[in-house]
Amino acid sequence: MVPSAVLFDMDGVLIRSEEAWLRVLEDAGRRFRGSPVTREEFAPTFGQGTAEDVRVFGLRCTPAELDAFYVEHLPAHAGDVWVNPDARGLLESLAARGLRRAVVTNTVSTLARTLLGAARLLDFFEVLACSDLVAQAKPAPDLVLYALGRLGLPPEAAVMVGDSRFDRGAARAAGVRFVGLGLDGDARIERLGELLPLLPLTRGPASPGAR
Repeated sequence: MVPSAVLFDMDGVLIRSEEAWLRVLEDAGRRFRGSPVTREEFAPTFGQGTAEDVRVFGLRCTPAELDAFYVEHLPAHAGDVWVNPDARGLLESLAARGLRRAVVTNTVSTLARTLLGAARLLDFFEVLACSDLVAQAKPAPDLVLYALGRLGLPPEAAVMVGDSRFDRGAARAAGVRFVGLGLDGDARIERLGELLPLLPLTRGPASPGAR
C-alpha cells in the first residue's frame, strides 16, 4: 500500500530539548532522590517514558507525580528548545501533497503542545499521540497504534520517522515502516529534509490542525 501518513517522533526529529530536559531532571533528582540526575545518567536514556525515568533514576515518586513535576517545570525552558530548520518546510510540503501528519511522543500531552507551540509547529499536526493517552510508552506499539486509530489508517498506510531505538521498536511492533534519522531502519536519512523524495504524491491536500 502507498503510504498516506507520516508519523513523527518529536524530540530529536522536529525539535531538540535535551538541555531543557536535563535541567528539569536535575531538579527532579534533587526533589525525589536527594541528588541531581547527572548528564552521564541522562544521556543514554533520553526518549524513554516517565515510568522508566522513575525506575532508572531511582526516584521516590510515582510516574504521575513525576509527570506533574515535568508539567510544572519544563515550560520555563521551552524557549531554549532548538527547532529543526527542515521541519516547517517539510511539513508544508507534506500537507501540499495530501500526506497526513501525526506526532508520536513519549512526552505527555500538555508538554508536547507547549513545546510544539513554542516551535510554531503545532498546527501542522492532525493528531498528537502522547504518553498520557496510552497504557505503555515507546518502545511498546501503543502510541503508534493510537495515532493510526485516530487517523483511521492501517499500519501499512503509514511511515514513521524517528531517531532512537525506542521509536524503531515501537514502529516495528506496530507493523509500520520506519525511517531512521541518523539511525538504521527500513530506510535511513541524515537530515529531515531528505524524507520528501522517499514519499509519493497523493491526492489532494490534507487540512492542517491538531485534534
